[in-house]
Amino acid sequence: MLRMTLPLERRVIPTGARSCRVAIVGGGFSGASLARQLALGAPWNDRQIIVFEPRAGLGAGLAYDTSDPALRLNVEASRMRAIPGEPEAFARWLEAHGWKDHDPDARVGNGSIYARRSDFARFMAERMQPFLDRGTVQHVRERVEEIERSDAGWCLTGSLGTEIVADIVVIATSHPGPKAPGMIALALNGHPRFITDPSRTEALSSIRPGERVLLLGAGLTAFDIIASLRDRGHDGEILAFSRSGLLPQPQVTGTLAPTGNFVLPAVSSARELLRRVRLAIAEAERSGLPWQSVFDALRQQGQTIWQVLPHAEQARLLRHLRRRFETHRYRMPPQVADLIRQDLREGRLLTRAGRICRVERGPHAISVDLIVKPDGIIERRLFEWVVVATGPDHKAAIGSQPCLVELERQGYVKADDHGLGIACDTESRAIGSDGHVTDGLFVAGPLARGTFGELTGVPEIAAQSERIAAQIIKGADGCRPIVHRS
Repeated sequence: MLRMTLPLERRVIPTGARSCRVAIVGGGFSGASLARQLALGAPWNDRQIIVFEPRAGLGAGLAYDTSDPALRLNVEASRMRAIPGEPEAFARWLEAHGWKDHDPDARVGNGSIYARRSDFARFMAERMQPFLDRGTVQHVRERVEEIERSDAGWCLTGSLGTEIVADIVVIATSHPGPKAPGMIALALNGHPRFITDPSRTEALSSIRPGERVLLLGAGLTAFDIIASLRDRGHDGEILAFSRSGLLPQPQVTGTLAPTGNFVLPAVSSARELLRRVRLAIAEAERSGLPWQSVFDALRQQGQTIWQVLPHAEQARLLRHLRRRFETHRYRMPPQVADLIRQDLREGRLLTRAGRICRVERGPHAISVDLIVKPDGIIERRLFEWVVVATGPDHKAAIGSQPCLVELERQGYVKADDHGLGIACDTESRAIGSDGHVTDGLFVAGPLARGTFGELTGVPEIAAQSERIAAQIIKGADGCRPIVHRS
């Protein structure tokens, strides 16, 4: 059932507003992939696909918009299947652009290529450029501040005042930023040596080589920070602190065939899934295969597994198995794994699990008391810097974007039941506060994880973008010609 809009909620559109068929909010990999699929799938006229993205290029987003040479993709280049129907496109692009000369460290082990993230951003920008040049896709370099429903469609207002009226809106915004633990935030907010968003350009540039750093988190975000600091010449002590103490596992070099079947028969509980994964790992090891091959199968089958699990079992999986799964699913590239092993061996990197019970701020150092597992011993440590490395605060997916806050206020969107992003159905259509589908509003990319489960990797996002584009084009074909309205 589609959600209908009450007349009193409809906005009067300014006479100067431009119009288009599809407006995409966010031009990272999700938004750019969708724009590209739309442009390829129908004979659009000029400016019928508009992408709001404040960054200079399309396709990079938060994940790949970096010039830091230490930050690498955590999957092999040949597995970055970003272009449907062209699985080797990125690997071929790297070869054509001479990666051996400008990035010789990309090759590891038996020849696998783990490229820099900035290279993937360049690849996507080049793939998008022809559509921008032809005018099929228009890039508006603004953040969307408001989205409102009107008789004419959806009215979007950018941060610099651009107003667009669109028939269809697709929410493809990036992950929300990290959130500092409550005690830390209360004690250190505003402190010049407290870095709350390490993804910001040059956020780490003030950290001097010998200074001690506390990382709040021990996942891939934390290890990215370590790689970046070491590449800048930092040689001081780093402590990665988390509640579980579980660390991301390394990738293995070489080509792996996914091993294990977790969809036939269908899994009905988190406990059953865990049992079958353990059996599959044991079987793989008897066959001389690494456990990573089993998790690659889990990734490929992840959406099917998630969608057949009852809601209560999805919640149980998140509550009990999420962190352990993530450390095996989201693995370190070999270059980072080598660095981490060396730092641990030399004592420059320490890891602890537990909780923080005291924080005292000083002008040049921060004192922190850690209650360390498993014995509950309190360690008092001094740090020159504290960096939030907890990863995205998924529960803030709506609150982090003013336009989404407004859509929620109007009842057009709501958070999904698991707190992973925005609620949508299996066709990626947004679900409003009344539980009905909101007509003309889609959710693309990781913010739809609550429905799809596995939706953070490039191949999965590309596949979802292809499906959304097909639905939009089919709907456009059935309602009116695709022509420019001014």
